[in-house]
Amino acid sequence: MTKIVTRLIILGILTTFCISTMILSVIFINRLGIQDGYIINIAGKERMLTQKITKEIFIINSQNSQDYTALNLALEEFETNLYTLRFGNTQKNIDPPSKKTITTKLEAIYAQWVTFKALVEDFKDTSSKLHKDRKFLEENNTKMLILSDNIVKAMVESKMPAKLIDDSGRQRMLTQKMAYLMMRYSHIWDDKSYHAFKESCNLYNNIITDFYQNATYKHIPKLANSIQEAYEFWQIYSEHIHNVLKLQERVVEDLKQITSQNTAILNEIDWTVNLYSDLSIHLRTYLEKFQYVAGFIMILLALYSVYNLLDIRAHLGHFLHKTRLLASGKLKNNPAEVIQLEGESELSEASQNLSHFLQRIESTKETSKQVIHLSELINEEITNISEAILHKLTYAKISKERRKSIEDSINLSEDIAIQSGEQLIITARLIDKLHRILKEIENCCD
Repeated sequence: MTKIVTRLIILGILTTFCISTMILSVIFINRLGIQDGYIINIAGKERMLTQKITKEIFIINSQNSQDYTALNLALEEFETNLYTLRFGNTQKNIDPPSKKTITTKLEAIYAQWVTFKALVEDFKDTSSKLHKDRKFLEENNTKMLILSDNIVKAMVESKMPAKLIDDSGRQRMLTQKMAYLMMRYSHIWDDKSYHAFKESCNLYNNIITDFYQNATYKHIPKLANSIQEAYEFWQIYSEHIHNVLKLQERVVEDLKQITSQNTAILNEIDWTVNLYSDLSIHLRTYLEKFQYVAGFIMILLALYSVYNLLDIRAHLGHFLHKTRLLASGKLKNNPAEVIQLEGESELSEASQNLSHFLQRIESTKETSKQVIHLSELINEEITNISEAILHKLTYAKISKERRKSIEDSINLSEDIAIQSGEQLIITARLIDKLHRILKEIENCCD
């Protein structure tokens, strides 16, 4: 059997070769169509930018904002892209258009862009001025309300007729009505709001002017002072109102023209994008055919890989089965023989190494048994010799000192034998303990 690593290397080489071939082919095809890709992308982006410019304009108008950053970036990017489409770009390897139809369309788009950009710049200038006037009105609307309310309070304190107090109360209502109508007109541009706003302004102006010119009120210091303060501030406030009305009409006109011009440019750009797309259809068709062929090859490679992986899995499963049998401890046969696998794969080598390891463990067990047996034989032999010597000493005619010396030697030899036996037993036990530790390591590995 071929080694697992070798088979995996072969699969890796085949996969790398196929993927590399696909990547190189795609790069080659993309380089052939890179110019068309850039142009279609740029033309499509121009289509998006026209909508973004218009969207930013309406956001600025609706929010009464002065942040033109996004709008200016969109204008600059549109002009840069349009120049690239008309005259090419050497850095991106884009050539000027070669077809007269495209050239004519691009020139028409440029002419419409000049008009469109002029409208946008006029909107920006007018919107900036309008922002200042609207901001003044919004910030000082509360002040107008307070000044009008002061007149009402002064009339109440002066015990003026109910009709006059009612007229002064209408001023407070008119300040809020003007604020509401101005906000409504700036958002929906309807004539109804515009005329209602002008009527409210004129009515407020007539009432405050009558109050200011009324000789009777001038004899009441507090009332006269409140009327004069409101009248003088109204002159400034009304000037900003007239500016808002004038500038708002101009902004509305710009927005209407921008909307119309945007639609015209969008249609021209959309037609140009479709034309560029038609020119690249042939190249894309070729790329699709190549992708089908490459996909079929990759499927074959995947099937071959699955076949080899399943075969490796089966071999690994057989190896795991034998190791489970070994871990169970229920083997009747020699574990070293049972664990062995046939073949030349890495798993076969691993099983052979494990078999050798088990053989060594069995060898240490046999050695420990032999040591114990040997210690028992030595002890028995020394005991027999000692008993024989002691028996002969009973009948021997020797001095007490000599007999004492011989008995001490016998006792010493017995002690030596006992200690040697104990050392051998300790050694045997250490070998058994080592055997158990190795067995535990083996189980942990399983």
